[in-house]
Amino acid sequence: MAFVPPTTPPASGELALLFTDIEGSTQLAQALGPQWPATLRLHRELSRAAFQQYDGHEVDTAGDGFFVVFVDRERAVGAAIAAQRALTAASWPTDATVRVRMGLHHGHVESYDGGYVGYEVHRAARITAAAHGGQVLASDAIVRGLQVPREQGLAAVDLGQHRLKDLRAPEQLFQLKAPGIETAFPPVRALAGAELVSAADLPTTTLGGVEVAPAVLGLPDGRRLMLTSSGLRIGRVTRNDLVLADPSVSRHHCAISATKRGFVVTDLQSTHGTHVNDDRLEASRLLVDGDVLRVGDTKISFTWPG
Repeated sequence: MAFVPPTTPPASGELALLFTDIEGSTQLAQALGPQWPATLRLHRELSRAAFQQYDGHEVDTAGDGFFVVFVDRERAVGAAIAAQRALTAASWPTDATVRVRMGLHHGHVESYDGGYVGYEVHRAARITAAAHGGQVLASDAIVRGLQVPREQGLAAVDLGQHRLKDLRAPEQLFQLKAPGIETAFPPVRALAGAELVSAADLPTTTLGGVEVAPAVLGLPDGRRLMLTSSGLRIGRVTRNDLVLADPSVSRHHCAISATKRGFVVTDLQSTHGTHVNDDRLEASRLLVDGDVLRVGDTKISFTWPG
C-alpha cells in the first residue's frame, strides 16, 4: 500500500497530536529475525490507512512509531481507535504478537523545518510512553474538548493524575475504550510517587528519533540548567519546567524544543514576547551558541558547543 501524505500540512496553532510505538520492538525484531521487515511493513500499512481515513498528517516515522497531527480532537481519536482495531485484528507473520501503544494530546505547536515544535509535542510523547501495548491514553486536553465522538461506543476512563518522566506537573490521563480494542491493562508507566528532578539533573534522552547533545541555560542568579532533548517550557506558573518570578513573564511564555538541527525556541503567544539577542520572535527560531534569550525582563544565556 503506497503512502500518499496530505498535500498541505496543518499550519501552526492548536492541533491534536498522536504518537504511536510498538511495545518491545527490539525483542520482537530479534525473535522474528528475517520476518521482522514484513511485520513492520504490515504495521505501517495498517496504521497509515487509519491515519489517512481521518485526514492525519504524518510528521515523522521513527523506526517503529509514528508522529501524526490532526486539525481536531475527533479525527485524532477516530484514527487512534481505527488503527488499534486494525492492528488487533491483523494476522501477523509467524503468528507474532504485535501490540502498539498510543498517546493523544491537544495543544499549541509551531510548524518548523518540515515538522512541529513546542512543549506540547513533548507532553504528547511522554503520554505515549506511559501507555501499554494495545492501549490508547489521552490527556485531559483531548477529553475535555472532545465533541460528539465519531466512534460509536467510545468511552474515556479517568485514570487520575500521574507524574511522567521529564514533566514537572502531573498529567491527568484517560484511557479510551471502544469495541474491538483491548481494555484491560496494568497501571500506567509513571513515576511512582517520586519527586521530579530539575532540568539540571536530566540525562540526554531521545524523542521522536531526535537526539541532541545537551545545552546549558544560564540564569541571572548564577544557576545553570542543562537543556536536553526533552526540551522545557518557561513561564510564571508552577506547571512550567523553568518558573520565573518576573511579572512581565506570561503564565506560559515560551518553549524550547529539540530538532535534528539543534534547539528551537517558540513563543507561546506571550503578552510581552520572547526576544533572542533583542530581536522579538515572529516565528520559531533555531538557537546558536552564545544567544541571549529575553523572557519578560529576564535574560537567559544559551550555551551549546554542539
